Amino acid sequence: MEKEKDGTITQDIIAKIPVQDTRLFYKRWENYENLNNLLLNEIMTMREKDPQGMPETNEGCWRTLEKYKCEGELFKPISMILAAWTDYFMPKIPVDAQMVYWTNVNEPGSANMFHTHHMANADLSGVYYVQGSKTGVIRFATHEQLYKMISPGMPHANMIGHEPHDGDVLLFPAYLQHDVVRNPHPTRQRISIAFNAKIVVKDLGKDPTKEKIELNQENIT
Repeated sequence: MEKEKDGTITQDIIAKIPVQDTRLFYKRWENYENLNNLLLNEIMTMREKDPQGMPETNEGCWRTLEKYKCEGELFKPISMILAAWTDYFMPKIPVDAQMVYWTNVNEPGSANMFHTHHMANADLSGVYYVQGSKTGVIRFATHEQLYKMISPGMPHANMIGHEPHDGDVLLFPAYLQHDVVRNPHPTRQRISIAFNAKIVVKDLGKDPTKEKIELNQENIT
C-alpha cells in the first residue's frame, strides 16, 4: 500500500511476480514443400535400411536408432527458431547450442504419451514437421495441469495445444510436459524430426552484440 506523509492510504499496489516465463516458439518455414520432399525420401530410405529402428518407443512409432545428422536446408529453420529464443531470453549473451536430432514416423492411430526431455541433459526441445497436417495435436501441460491440481475453469487450468502443419517448427523448454494425441488420419503418417538443445554460454570476452547462435555439429553426442 502507498501512503501519504500524514499516513492516509492513497491506493493499493499489487505486485505481479513472474514465477516462470514459459514460452513456446513457432514458425512455418517458407517453401517447405521442396525441403520436406527431400527429407521424406531420406527418412523412408533410412527406414527401409533399418525397419526395426529404436526398440523402446511408442507403439506404432518408428524412430531412428542412430542420431540423425541435421545439415543443409533443414539446418535453416531450426537455426532460425533457436536464434529467436536466444534473442528473446539471452539477447546480449553469446551462446552455442549442442544439438541431438532423431526422426519419428507415427502410423495412423499411434500416439505419444506425456513426457519431458529434461533427463536428456537438454535445455530446449523442438520438432520440425515433415508431415504434420491432419495427423494429431501436440499438447503442452504443466505438472499441475497434468495431475489435475487445478480446478476446471480456473486460470491456467487448460493445456495448450498446437495443430501442426507441414513445415512447422516448434521450440519449447525441455522440462515442459507434452504429448501427441492419436493420429486420426486413416492413411497419412505423422513424420517429424525432433531435437534437443543444450545451451552453453560462450567466451564472455567476446562482443555479445556481434554474436549469433551457432549450432555446433561437432558437439552432437
